[in-house]
Amino acid sequence: MKRKIWTIGLALLLLCSVWPSALFAAPYEPDFYLNVSKAEVRVGETIEVEIGLRNAQELVAFELNVKFDPSLWTAGSGAFTTSLTGFSSLVNTELLPGGQVRAVYSKLGDAAGESGSIVLGTVKLTAKAVGEGNFTLDAIKVGQSNDQWTTYKPATGANAVIVGNGTGGGDGTGGGSGSGSGTTPDNEPIITEKSVMVGAPSIVGGTAQVKLNANHMQRAVDLLSGQTLRIEVQPGVAASKVEVEFPLAQVRGEAGQKAKNIVIDSGLAIVTLDRGLIDDESASNLQFSVRRLDVSSLPANIGEQVNPGDAVYDFELLLDGRPIRAFGGGEVTVEVPYTLRPGETADKIVIYYVTDSGELELVKNARYNPATGKVKFSPKHFSKYFPAYVHKTFGDLGQAAWARSYIEALAARDAVNGVGNDAFRPNGQLTRAQFITMLVQLFDLEDASAAATFSDVQKGSWHDKAVASAQKLGIAQGKPDGSFGINDAISRQDMAVMLYRASKAMGLAWSPSAEAPAFADAASIAPYAVEAVAVMQEQGIINGMGENSFAPRGLSTRAQAAAVLYRMFGL
Repeated sequence: MKRKIWTIGLALLLLCSVWPSALFAAPYEPDFYLNVSKAEVRVGETIEVEIGLRNAQELVAFELNVKFDPSLWTAGSGAFTTSLTGFSSLVNTELLPGGQVRAVYSKLGDAAGESGSIVLGTVKLTAKAVGEGNFTLDAIKVGQSNDQWTTYKPATGANAVIVGNGTGGGDGTGGGSGSGSGTTPDNEPIITEKSVMVGAPSIVGGTAQVKLNANHMQRAVDLLSGQTLRIEVQPGVAASKVEVEFPLAQVRGEAGQKAKNIVIDSGLAIVTLDRGLIDDESASNLQFSVRRLDVSSLPANIGEQVNPGDAVYDFELLLDGRPIRAFGGGEVTVEVPYTLRPGETADKIVIYYVTDSGELELVKNARYNPATGKVKFSPKHFSKYFPAYVHKTFGDLGQAAWARSYIEALAARDAVNGVGNDAFRPNGQLTRAQFITMLVQLFDLEDASAAATFSDVQKGSWHDKAVASAQKLGIAQGKPDGSFGINDAISRQDMAVMLYRASKAMGLAWSPSAEAPAFADAASIAPYAVEAVAVMQEQGIINGMGENSFAPRGLSTRAQAAAVLYRMFGL
């Protein structure tokens, strides 16, 4: 119960726009400090600023603010990290261009508070211009396990000198045989082995415009040390739209072949593009844009679905000015920010798509990551999207309380339905048609062009499209008599087989076990299901039934099916 109070308290902190002087009197005097990893850095190099605390007493949560000079340093969306166990996140990323890192942390579960000397976390910054950079721990709120919050304003600091990276003589300002001034203009990107960072881009009519040229891209792929080419933009609070444009020839060139995907962190949202999307040799330039819309710009029936303070995001991707109308599976992923409110849980955060006709469609593959504070999803195309919390429940879930969270999470995604009269019947048996429909709906596998050939699947029936889609993907293979067995209760081993085939259809790289599952009744598992049962057990999706048995021919309840489906969804 106490940890729940801390979680609610942390959520309330994120909603605060001002800092109260103190919430409770401090029972002790902590000693805060900052340390830098280097006393001197060159333009383009990174520095780590360590935030520490001596004389801590039962610390279980904090919110800190570190200030820096934005004309000298840039900070990306991954600027703050901590080695403390629990939930941590960089919040209010719109503050970064103004020179402020705000981060939060909270312990989870019943873990004891931290005492003594603690490293609270590290802020990573990249040098962008010559000068002396100062860092200040401006304010910090500390939560203790005795249910007290205390605000401190230590104003402790540290500094580092930034020098130019010109090679000539003189005073480093371009004299002698040096090749440059040693400074980086605000709108010139900082290119390192990990990213291309653009700070303070030009803003025209609320739109931050970033245009990288061939030299920028060639240097980026030449320096790239991994497989992800990352472009980071810090648009500032005045920008409601970000446009990023760059040539593709360098990515397609020899040096660019190591880039398997391109990540564009626009400051509003993060988009990852698989290189297969840009291998079309006929296109020479890529243009990406994202616009943050106010809820008031939407029709009233849609605006009601968006929480106050949240935003709708309008995405567009073009090749040589031509919009890409549809994406293949996994070609594009998107991350948008969302802050959990008190009482909300991560498993019920979904994404909605706003159609051209003003209707809402659910994007079922959305997953919320509490550590990053972002919702990640794979769209089939670009348009308007927004995150939302959806709570759906049924009156009889107390009959299977252990499965409540699974059932409600699937209901939020319209992957399961009740049986009428506010009931779910969690302990009722499940038919093969019902299970395959739940599976296809949850993982968005429906194919409108699919047609079932099973003798007992009638065209136009409620399960027709789900069974047909599963058959086309090789998930549903039917029975020897040519039927699917739509009304037969599904066995545990057949459930494992369908889940395993679905994982293959979705490209999940799960290797089968070299040995048969270590169940006492392993000999009772049908040969066609042995591999599937082993993999589902190894992945923690389907467990045993007690006394080291699997009960392969045992029948699954609706609650059990919801549990295994959501476990697989979360992997």
